[in-house]
Amino acid sequence: MAILNSKLEEYFNQKRSIIKLQTIILIAIFTVFIYLGLPSLYQRIIIWSDGYALGDWLINYEDGGFKRRGLSGTIFIFLAKSTGIYIGKIVFGFVSLLYICFCILLIKILKQIKFDFNLLVYCCLPTVFLFPINDLFAFGRKEILFLNIFLFFVYAYDNKDIYSWKFISVLSTILIIATLYHELIVFYVPYLMIVYLFNFLNKKKGSLSKIAVLGASTFIPAIIIFMFGKDINEGNSWSTFKELGVGENVMKGIFDWPKEGFGKGKVNALTFAETRNYGLYGISYILTLIVFLSIVVKQNKCKISIFKIGLIHLGLVILTLPLFFLTIDWGRWLNIHFICMAFFLLIFYKKRENNETYSLKSIAINSLSILNLIRFSVFTLCIFGFSMDHVDIGFKLGQNDLLIQIRDLIWNIRHINF
Repeated sequence: MAILNSKLEEYFNQKRSIIKLQTIILIAIFTVFIYLGLPSLYQRIIIWSDGYALGDWLINYEDGGFKRRGLSGTIFIFLAKSTGIYIGKIVFGFVSLLYICFCILLIKILKQIKFDFNLLVYCCLPTVFLFPINDLFAFGRKEILFLNIFLFFVYAYDNKDIYSWKFISVLSTILIIATLYHELIVFYVPYLMIVYLFNFLNKKKGSLSKIAVLGASTFIPAIIIFMFGKDINEGNSWSTFKELGVGENVMKGIFDWPKEGFGKGKVNALTFAETRNYGLYGISYILTLIVFLSIVVKQNKCKISIFKIGLIHLGLVILTLPLFFLTIDWGRWLNIHFICMAFFLLIFYKKRENNETYSLKSIAINSLSILNLIRFSVFTLCIFGFSMDHVDIGFKLGQNDLLIQIRDLIWNIRHINF
């Protein structure tokens, strides 16, 4: 009997070294993330034919020719006509795949990171990874395409030769295509360039020409779009959508947004922001930035002064100011910044040793302390204490939509008939 117990103990110790608790927790969290997000996206795309959830993906070249964001709609219309599948289902399947890939890549990266409390708080802030769950109308927008590209780069940073011309060529090609999906790529690609530039200046890796190629891969298409691109709505899209069985609501979003812009005499986002108290976005921004800088101070493997990091961050935000001037989705633009900052942390954060494992017993013992109780209270307050919307509401105190989502999820599980 003693021998059997010894064998069983050895077996479970081996299994515990294979199935790491951190990975299991990550899979559970992102499963809930997908479970909460995709049903809402399905409703907005398939049932409502929402003008932003579906409409933004259906901007096309068939309506008047070359324009910004038009590649996605052109491809989806071609697939719908070729296969006979409802175009909304094709869009929903594609966007769902992007989110699933995002979660898988993030799990693969996070399970290698040696988490501490500050990093956990930052990642779980309602302005960072939990943002599209707190505001489900931000779930499914085109930035998920860029976030997948950046996440692919973060994964490749430790696993591939990111300095080879082969990798640069592949990444640049993907960025060119992504820019034709949404021009916001050009405003956030400097985050990738900064990583290359830092390594070039400090580790003498890569070259300035390769950094320039990455910038050109988005800048040149953006210039072409600006100079030769037509308006999103040239008046012919509805006839195409109607033939494909799309609901009329698809025209009540991006397709009827005012053609605002520099020098065109049209209304811009600032006039809208002045009447909606958009200054509250500053509170969400500052709270998130404080948590970010606290991590940088505690673990600065980059060996860069906090002043320089602040200047770099400010410069990257300034580069995106045209987005804040032209469109009212300030919460989305800030969220992309915060996620890109999280990716920076994941690139340079301390990695967990391969033989480092956790057991439920050790976690329970180490967690039972007054300090950890205080930390858990702070963590809970940060996650559920405030949030922001992608548009209109820059800061909400004590009105966290994630709580409602979790409540409904638990309620539904309790009332399942087995």
